[in-house]
Amino acid sequence: MQTNRTVQQAVRYALATLAATTTAGLSYAQTAPSAGAAAEKLEEVVVTGSRLKTANETSISPITTVSSVDLESTGRTRIEDVLNNMPMVFAAQGSTIANGSNGTATVDLRNLGSARTLVLINGRRLGPGNVNGASSSDINQVPAALIQKIDILTGGASSVYGADAVAGVVNFVLNTKFEGVKLDANYSFNNHHNHNTAVADVVRNRGFPLPDSTVNTGYGKDFSILMGSNFQDGRGNAVFYGTYRRDAEVLQSKYDFSSCSLNKPTAAAIAAGRLGVCGGSGTNATGYFLAYATTGNTLVSNTVDAATGAFRPYSSTTDAYNFGPINAFQRPDERYTAGSFVNYDVNSRTNVYGEFMFAKNTSVAQIAPSGDFFRPAFIPCNDPLLTASERSIICSPANLAAQRPAGGPTPTGINMIIGRRNVEGGGRQATFDLSSYHVTLGTKGSWNDNWSYDVYGQYGTVTAANGNRNYFSNANIANALNVVPNPAGGAPVCQSVLNGADKACVPWNIWVPGGVTKAATDYLSIPLLVQGDITERILSGSTSGDLGAYGVKLPTASSGLQVNVGAEWRSESANYLPDLVSQQGNAAGSGGPTKPVVGGFRVKELFTEVRLPLIDDKPGAQALLFEAGYRYSDYSLGFNTSTYKYGLDWTPIHDVRARASFQRAIRAPNVRELFLPQAIGLDGTADPCAGSVADITGRGLTAAQCAFSGVSAAQFGRIRANSASQYNGFLGGNPTLKPEAADTYSFGLMFQPTFVPNLVVSADYYSIKVKDLIGPIGGNTILTNCITTGNPVYCNAVHRTPGTGSLFATEDGFVTDTNVNFGSVTAKGIDVKGRYKHAVGSYGSLSFNLEGTYALEQKNQPLTGGPIYDCVGFYGSNCNDPNPKWRHNFRMNWSTPWSGLDVGVRWRYMGSAAAETTSSDPQLKGAVNKATAFFPAYSWIDLSAAVDINKTFKARFGVNNVFDKDPPISVSGSDCPSGPCNGNTWAGVYDTLGRFIFAHLTAQF
Repeated sequence: MQTNRTVQQAVRYALATLAATTTAGLSYAQTAPSAGAAAEKLEEVVVTGSRLKTANETSISPITTVSSVDLESTGRTRIEDVLNNMPMVFAAQGSTIANGSNGTATVDLRNLGSARTLVLINGRRLGPGNVNGASSSDINQVPAALIQKIDILTGGASSVYGADAVAGVVNFVLNTKFEGVKLDANYSFNNHHNHNTAVADVVRNRGFPLPDSTVNTGYGKDFSILMGSNFQDGRGNAVFYGTYRRDAEVLQSKYDFSSCSLNKPTAAAIAAGRLGVCGGSGTNATGYFLAYATTGNTLVSNTVDAATGAFRPYSSTTDAYNFGPINAFQRPDERYTAGSFVNYDVNSRTNVYGEFMFAKNTSVAQIAPSGDFFRPAFIPCNDPLLTASERSIICSPANLAAQRPAGGPTPTGINMIIGRRNVEGGGRQATFDLSSYHVTLGTKGSWNDNWSYDVYGQYGTVTAANGNRNYFSNANIANALNVVPNPAGGAPVCQSVLNGADKACVPWNIWVPGGVTKAATDYLSIPLLVQGDITERILSGSTSGDLGAYGVKLPTASSGLQVNVGAEWRSESANYLPDLVSQQGNAAGSGGPTKPVVGGFRVKELFTEVRLPLIDDKPGAQALLFEAGYRYSDYSLGFNTSTYKYGLDWTPIHDVRARASFQRAIRAPNVRELFLPQAIGLDGTADPCAGSVADITGRGLTAAQCAFSGVSAAQFGRIRANSASQYNGFLGGNPTLKPEAADTYSFGLMFQPTFVPNLVVSADYYSIKVKDLIGPIGGNTILTNCITTGNPVYCNAVHRTPGTGSLFATEDGFVTDTNVNFGSVTAKGIDVKGRYKHAVGSYGSLSFNLEGTYALEQKNQPLTGGPIYDCVGFYGSNCNDPNPKWRHNFRMNWSTPWSGLDVGVRWRYMGSAAAETTSSDPQLKGAVNKATAFFPAYSWIDLSAAVDINKTFKARFGVNNVFDKDPPISVSGSDCPSGPCNGNTWAGVYDTLGRFIFAHLTAQF
């Protein structure tokens, strides 16, 4: 126990000098240790960002630390929900993603993408979490109940940890030496009063139902058990844990602001002060029937009236499908984790350790129903399911003549494209079942009093089964619409039944209200399944030594050179195996074919790190320290890389500390980026040359510019826009990709005045530039550059559907956008941190903590050597999440003298942001919806309280978003891209579900 207390003292003193703490749960030993404490030998600890051990040094790179108490005070059991509230973290994959979810939870530092954030557990790689071959780690694997602290280091760290540490590192430090038994139980739910009158008026005017005035939803429960014990007279320790979490689904129908899918309002609606109009998808509930002449002119544009059954002209104002309410705001999920940590001192210099972690996570992402998404279909004129009115309109002599091939006979039917939802079968559901195993075996210790070592092997694998329910088969749709009278009796029958092509076919009667039968829905529906696994293997060893003990030190310093050298071997391999139907892309509304990904790579690495004190205890330099690191990596992919760092840490006087560093980091292409087969998929959110002539010219474009992208004179002003803002791209991997390279510069000052005890204030400037980005350029960027420049490099990548000119209606229309190395992104800003604790006599103590980030630049250069746009202050399909200039967390905690009662107040602040289309930059600007183009600054207030019931039990209660603030509202389109923008808002960024109320009970024995 004395050893444990000594380690705690060392950690607390190290943290006290960090300029990177957040909330009141951290220790506050800011002053120097007493003479007695100084006399004790402090055990060495490892600071995130370095392999060199030191008693009370801090990282040259700024680190933010979140403690277990900080986690508990939020009431959140999903770690991504906690991290997303940190100023340097941007929302990535998580529970609020429905359309585009992969079932994982990932971390995105500095808005540079989760693939550029490396996740560690106890200083070692967690490994990829998605079986499709992507490299982002799934933090669902981390048991929240064991987290001792989370260290967030922003900026490159590849020289220490290897590839992918470009934006930074998130290190989960777990309590692996626990003693006793600890039981935790959490219960939570969301409470919301629907009070968004502006959106409610829009919904009411459209005739859609509104939810109840008050809703309680999103119920969650979480249980964990942690057991640990020493054995063999303290030479060993074993810890075992098990956790269970379950969160309920929340649908958008529960909230007034998401009760319909908002589109850009009409001029009249804007004049009336409305936020938007209830729009939705042309693939509607009663059918949108289109037919075109061979010249491209529209012949039929009708729908079936739900009330009367009349075949009348389609109106986007009244007939578009309201897909919002059935979409999930929060996915339901269920998670189990279990594992153990064991370590044993073989002798005074040798410790062997083992770790085993298991996690099983299941989740369901629901979006709007499948159906016929405007695929070509032949409708016979003698189809007995057609009403007389429908037949007279569809098969009029003029229409038949307009589709008559040159020199050919008069057709016996009409070629149509039809949009019709499977409202009878319910929403499309993606089911995720992920299991992960993480095993580490190693030994560490010391060769002598001056040299230590750590050697380990690690194996991590994720297996997954991703099912898709309630999808229609495109081939079966075509068969079920080609219906003729049965020669034997005249009953409706599929042509494929008569000719033997598909004898199971059942006619799909979408021509009259209520005409669809269960037999037809069953025939059209197809199950989909993707299975796979991804595996990472690591062998690593390093040794650290204090050469100062051998006299290797400068005469100006009291301590000497520290060095770490090591080697590492790592392999990653993925097997992503969709079923045949998925590979064929035969599922309607699945976004195209899902291709298998099979491949892997290996890397052999050598690394070293040195720390050299330059000056100690001299006037103007109480301490001056130099640090450097280097890593050489040899990849089996045919390239090698060098990453490195160097920095200075200067303490001129006790009250002031300055630090500066440079780091070169790399991100190697992952398995998916290298080996994904090329195919048609979703890419891009807008076609600037779609819509009416007024729409196009309103964007400042001409017919000549649209002609660059393949729009003919006959098509100009007649190309239909996709109401769901989803367009086709020809996407896929590229085995010749090279690594990304990133340069990070940082400079920081910390002020810890002796005349104000317990105050620490710091500011750190950062600049991260990533070059040779890996990925697709982006359909929007390619189209914009083609239309504005006419450059054939971009225009040759645009392939419009013959006749209609569409880039989404069929797979004949797409933008070629496979993975390349291109462009750059730069993030610059200033992190500001402050911490203060003050005793208030017999009333306990008050503590204050501030963590803020001021963004200076978020510059994107989509094309190497091309124009650059800045995303600070904007959001949208190019800039992604809202990126305000200033974000912060400020927490005040009152530690009372009564029964261990602690009361906390947290103020979360997010500055204003505007739609990227409001920018004057030609790379971003576009049509502006003034009603929703600006998000004001947001503040949320959270309250929590913890009390010791007795020596065994402790309770915590809290409410986040006390005042139940609605999130800002956006409308469908480039300002609100499908996926991260969910339910007319950015659900992972802003509090969306109302108040979050939680209770937490702990029993420790």
